[in-house]
Amino acid sequence: MQISTIIADDHKLFAQGLANILGHSGEIEIKAIVHNGKALVQELKKEPTDLALIDLNMPELDGIGAIKQIQALSIKTKLIILSTYADEKLVEEAKNLKINAYLLKDAEPEELLYTIKEVMENRYEFNLNHILKQTEPLENFSDDFLKKYKLSRREIEIIQLLKKGLTNQEIADKIFLSVLTIQTHRKNIIQKLGVNNSAGLIAFAHEHNI
Repeated sequence: MQISTIIADDHKLFAQGLANILGHSGEIEIKAIVHNGKALVQELKKEPTDLALIDLNMPELDGIGAIKQIQALSIKTKLIILSTYADEKLVEEAKNLKINAYLLKDAEPEELLYTIKEVMENRYEFNLNHILKQTEPLENFSDDFLKKYKLSRREIEIIQLLKKGLTNQEIADKIFLSVLTIQTHRKNIIQKLGVNNSAGLIAFAHEHNI
């Protein structure tokens, strides 16, 4: 059974792109795309919906205001914030509202899908430190280095954890992704770095002080 979902974001290109990604997963049914908090509340009042993906900064009624109205109406929809902001006070406020999850907009599609599944199964753990860590600067890595190897923040993090000797399962548990997603990242990283195997990946990590 597909997860009925409403996307609330005033950036129309982002919202439509997100809808396309989720729709192609085969597990998500996009019921509506709205561009302000007021329209989100109105849509959720019409009929039961499994999930709402909510931007914080929207006109007429922002994400926090919309969430407060949704909860005041006792609407049972699961609520996930997708935001560009990882300010500690803002994330803490969102957590205190008892939303179901908080993700940054530069998250990998696999991470979003994994989070949605965990939320729907009531298994997601809201980890404030993990969210805030995603905006920490990547020390010791120049833009030229990252561009040369086309490495993302998530891939750097996975390389660092592999270097520490963690297994795929341990990494998955630590950064709240599925083992399959970690395996996919690992293969992609090996390909990007031009090494032959995991041993070569670890050697690269030591050579470049990752």
